[in-house]
Amino acid sequence: MNLPQLYYFRKLAELQHYTNAAKELFITQPTLSNSIASLERELGIPLFEREGRHVRLTRYGKEFYEHALEAINALERGIALAKEHAGSPTGNVDVGTIYTIQGDYLPALISAYRTQYGQGASVNVCQGLSLPLIEDLESDRYEVVFCAQVDNKPDLTFVPVLTQRLVAVVHRYHKLAWRPQLSLSDLKDASPIITYPETTPIGKEVSELLRTHGVTPSMPVCNDEITLASMVDSTEGAVGVALDTLGLRPFRELITKRFVEVEDGFHKVCLAYKTGAYKTRATENFIEFARQFEWPHS
Repeated sequence: MNLPQLYYFRKLAELQHYTNAAKELFITQPTLSNSIASLERELGIPLFEREGRHVRLTRYGKEFYEHALEAINALERGIALAKEHAGSPTGNVDVGTIYTIQGDYLPALISAYRTQYGQGASVNVCQGLSLPLIEDLESDRYEVVFCAQVDNKPDLTFVPVLTQRLVAVVHRYHKLAWRPQLSLSDLKDASPIITYPETTPIGKEVSELLRTHGVTPSMPVCNDEITLASMVDSTEGAVGVALDTLGLRPFRELITKRFVEVEDGFHKVCLAYKTGAYKTRATENFIEFARQFEWPHS
């Protein structure tokens, strides 16, 4: 048994198709078939059984896969650690994030991370909303996401990394814009009140807050601050209740007003990752660095 055989076995177990596995391994299909056959002879057990053009792991193959994967992961972790000690950490960190932290917090974090660990590790960033990001994290599209905290996710770890302020968003000529202070109770006579869907984490937080002060949001609801601000800007008398993020900045005719009852750190943005999943050394470094990163604006 040799290391290439284990890599070939892992890839075939993942794809369950000889032709596709051979293509991704950059070898010929006969080479892959011969390697797997040799491995089965050495082990004395069948690892795969055919199903038409596909294959699937046998009971013995499933048991062997768990141990083979553990061995490969341990080896790759050791290689990454050795490279790090040599001053050249490498690898990819796939990050999913809400857009609202991409103008300040996330660039500062990645810049500081690269200052400490160098340019060898590549940080790949994609944007999304909190709930889809968490689904993608669970399906292994991302290794790390920045999102709102979601309950009943026992396999995920959520680490608060910064907070965002809740504000009223009004046109500069709206009557509430002239108030020196704004209370949530001032919204009772306002119409329409535009905020987030209650099905989202931030929407649930805002809806619960408004209900405790006798305020009922109106339709439509908006998933992000850009859409919300555009609705407020184009709707006479509208009041938005939103997080004070970069999504509000392009709208010059709108102003934001703090609520006297609401603390500045109303909404928490979290670093989230799978608690017990295998992580590359680059990802482990990124998580640990983000956990301890001090953001002055939070």
